[in-house]
Amino acid sequence: MIKSKKIRLIRIIVIAVLVLWGIILAGFISPLRIKKYDLTFDNLPEEMDGYRIVQITDFHCKEFGDHEEDLIKLVAKAKPDVIFLTGDIVDEKHTVDNADDLLVGITKLAPVYYVTGNHEYYNGAPYYEFRELCDKYGVVMLENETVDVEFNGISYKLTGLDYVNSTVHMKDVIGYANTDYFNVLLYHDSSKFNFLSEYGYDIEFAGHGHGGLIRLPFIGGLLGSDYRLFPKYDYGIFHEKNSTMVTSSGLGDARVPRWNNPREIVLVKLHCEK
Repeated sequence: MIKSKKIRLIRIIVIAVLVLWGIILAGFISPLRIKKYDLTFDNLPEEMDGYRIVQITDFHCKEFGDHEEDLIKLVAKAKPDVIFLTGDIVDEKHTVDNADDLLVGITKLAPVYYVTGNHEYYNGAPYYEFRELCDKYGVVMLENETVDVEFNGISYKLTGLDYVNSTVHMKDVIGYANTDYFNVLLYHDSSKFNFLSEYGYDIEFAGHGHGGLIRLPFIGGLLGSDYRLFPKYDYGIFHEKNSTMVTSSGLGDARVPRWNNPREIVLVKLHCEK
């Protein structure tokens, strides 16, 4: 009797260990997906109701099918009105080839705007080759500047911050948002949102943190881009001082493998407050 109880206990322990191990292994699977958000603003022009923004961030020249076919098809499925690239599109560990394939595909779908991340500035990164590709395919690089983006006969203000030194002297770089317009901000590092929210931009798009790398159920991201525990602005939608930030876990890899953290592009649909 005692022996049979021990056998049953051992079986339970073995099954529990196998189940736990299976859950851990499954967490390393990171399928490619579209993450969708519907966001409402009281100052959004009526002409922009339903405006579709696709964000691609932290690409790191990762391969998604032959000539990025899988990724390009996913972007096409989202039917974007505009595409934002929010940094770390190239890095020091890869050639520019996959980024070339990506731009060939997505620039046929919608206007594309780009800001740098930190990895573009690392030694060995093909940043200047990528700049040439942006010029070749008509991608607009925003380097601490604001442009007018037209849609349905109206325009909104789109501001892009270069990663290096852009937040040190923010007032000297771009200043406050123009409240006569709807304002969109692109900046690579989501951890600076509390600071950037002071400047009155309606919505910011960011990445950099890869969603916290390891995403714990009911808790969220475990590691920040600086490898500090439980970063505040790890993933999703955040609100500060009348500003909204969308931060994506992106597409590429970091030193710590992703866990429970699918690779994604973001689709944001903007809506007017009725």
